[in-house]
Amino acid sequence: MALRCLVVRGLVKEVEEEINKFLTTHEVNVVHMAQSEHGEYLSISLIYEVLRPLD
Repeated sequence: MALRCLVVRGLVKEVEEEINKFLTTHEVNVVHMAQSEHGEYLSISLIYEVLRPLD
């Protein structure tokens, strides 16, 4: 099992859109998620494994 990490930073709406786009275009199993906030900005780190290789 190879784990990978995705980090998304920005305003809440931007982060939400980026994560939604990633999850709809990749077949993954999210193993862990962490969130941190600083003012208006949000950082999300997803540790995941790829269920099916990308074409």
